[in-house]
Amino acid sequence: MAKVIRVFRERYHDMKLYNIGDDYPDDDEMRVRYLVEQGFLSVEDGPKADPEDKPKRRKKGVSDDGDPDA
Repeated sequence: MAKVIRVFRERYHDMKLYNIGDDYPDDDEMRVRYLVEQGFLSVEDGPKADPEDKPKRRKKGVSDDGDPDA
């Protein structure tokens, strides 16, 4: 079960209003994952986006060691 951390209306549940602290049913895993990424839900056990999985972004023209003159 996911917890609501930001108030929103769910378009797939007839525009039901979910308030902070409400439980959100996790019937649709893809929808829960999307709402977690958007910052509306928090999930203790289940799909969670780990920032370590994302590649680090680098500035244009910077080499791997961070020296722009290399």
